[in-house]
Amino acid sequence: MQTLRYLAPLAILGVIGPAQAGSWDVADSSSVGFVGEQQGGKFNGKFATFSASIDFDPTSPTSGSITGRVVTESVDTRDYDRDASLMEPDWFDVENHPEATFESESIEAAADGTFVARGNLTMKGTTKPVDLKFTFEQDGSTATFMGTMAIDRFDFNVGQGWNDTYMVGKDVEVTIDLDLTQ
Repeated sequence: MQTLRYLAPLAILGVIGPAQAGSWDVADSSSVGFVGEQQGGKFNGKFATFSASIDFDPTSPTSGSITGRVVTESVDTRDYDRDASLMEPDWFDVENHPEATFESESIEAAADGTFVARGNLTMKGTTKPVDLKFTFEQDGSTATFMGTMAIDRFDFNVGQGWNDTYMVGKDVEVTIDLDLTQ
């Protein structure tokens, strides 16, 4: 009977442990940014306010899920005029579309050790399928998630009225760098 008393908590931990093995918390040191192009030169931007839900185990990627949300009015490109323009209806239209979201539909491992989350990006009222390519480096109860997502701003009606791709490039690379803990 004494043995059962000690084994029961271990059995419970064995059941609970794997269920929580893939749930991660996002540390404050994390960032979500992007690289765009204006008049032939690249510029960087970031979102100060974002959240993510990462349920991922690199040994079982197909059972994982990833969701993310950025608050569009928290954009910062280090250029006051550009940031003010991004708030307007032609760009992010933050008054009517305060968030952009990503939700994975599936996650697959690639042959090179990276992963691809196939999902839907919703921005400015438009939802389109996109791929989030990422690496996941785990060290015990901490991990680093580094991902990129290539989007065409025209697909999401961002930058309406700015169709000249020399003035503003159409391709934007979203960068996601997350420090994670369990």
